[in-house]
Amino acid sequence: MTNAFVKFFMKKRHIITIENLHLIAGFSLIISGILVYFIDSLEMALSWAIFGAMYISMSDIGESDMSIEKLNHPNHIIRRLFGYVGAGLGVVLVLFYLGKLALN
Repeated sequence: MTNAFVKFFMKKRHIITIENLHLIAGFSLIISGILVYFIDSLEMALSWAIFGAMYISMSDIGESDMSIEKLNHPNHIIRRLFGYVGAGLGVVLVLFYLGKLALN
């Protein structure tokens, strides 16, 4: 009973996988790049789009193929934390530029 209980809680699944967080952050940054083109300049637009493309290319980490040890390793926990930060800030950036465009 105890062994099954431990295995159940050690195999916790997150609501949003790290791959999906990278996709959210990447597409948010690309959309921000498109929006900033109309606000600022082509250079900033290209910078955001390139940064977003790098995030999207990182989305194939394969969290579902990781062992429990790797999922619980501090390095992966830090990657997951910054995945949430990147995805959240990317969405905030899109909303910021949409608001800036609406005011113009």
